[in-house]
Amino acid sequence: MANPEILSLLLQCHGRFVSGQEMATALGVSRTSIWKEVNSLRSRGFIIEASSRKGYLLTGCPDILDPTIVRFGLNTERMGREILCYQEVASTNALAREIAETAIDGTVVLSEEQTVGRGRMDRGWSSPPGGIWMSLILKPRIHPMLAPRINICAGIALATSIKDLFGLNARIKWPNDILIRDRKVSGILTEVGADMDRLRYAIVGWGINANVDIEALHPDWNATSLQAELGHSVDRSELIRSILEEMEGFTRDLTDEFRPVLDRWRSLSATLGRDVRIITHEGDIIGRAVDVDDKGALLTELPSGEMRQIMAGDCIHLRGLDCFLDGRER
Repeated sequence: MANPEILSLLLQCHGRFVSGQEMATALGVSRTSIWKEVNSLRSRGFIIEASSRKGYLLTGCPDILDPTIVRFGLNTERMGREILCYQEVASTNALAREIAETAIDGTVVLSEEQTVGRGRMDRGWSSPPGGIWMSLILKPRIHPMLAPRINICAGIALATSIKDLFGLNARIKWPNDILIRDRKVSGILTEVGADMDRLRYAIVGWGINANVDIEALHPDWNATSLQAELGHSVDRSELIRSILEEMEGFTRDLTDEFRPVLDRWRSLSATLGRDVRIITHEGDIIGRAVDVDDKGALLTELPSGEMRQIMAGDCIHLRGLDCFLDGRER
């Protein structure tokens, strides 16, 4: 018998005692085994009251990422069918790539820390304790050309979850950053494996500064955390469940009419209507961000009036086109 069985029972009996005999009968083990497993949970930080007459009562859970806790109350059919949690990995996206071909659709990889986290363009990503470093493996039956829609859904899912759970005005900075008060709270990295006409898998990686001490982050990153914005820590498992539930809804049919999803993205955008500088491999592009299309491309109006479709790049919000020359950008 493993801890998840005991923990699941205690979670299900939330708010009431459950006797050792009741648990032993339900799991087909001895009461001594129950006692040992309860003590094991306590050693991991779970607060469990014990009464010789009433049994056991779970009154508190530690701030750890545990598959049983994340799955408890998760209202999905696909997302989170398998949840893998680690104390430390090089990168959750890298680990997800290793197992993507054989993993089931909706598999989640979580880690308390990453030692080699990555952002866009292979930049390093700081992943200290307290954050949510998560990758989701998806296997939709779509053409690879529709894969960018998954990234659009990922930004909406996180921004919506932050708004609904914590009341914070989370906005999406193109292509895949989440901002609060113009400070970065999360980055998203989507990678795919595809044949010419078939998407084999997509991996969505979220790096979320949840209960991260912002002093541990580089000062030049203009970063924040949910904990810093709220003044208290957040329930990371609750946020993970919300993201997975939102993702299931938005990605239910990626081949269907995508306009409602794009409209939702537009309503959450921190970029549209602003003057921007986009850093691309071909050089910098300066203009006004006008719209985003269903491929995730940013439609940008240049000072000449030409409309440019930009598929990828680093976006910098400017205070005005004329201020680019003196460096006043944000």
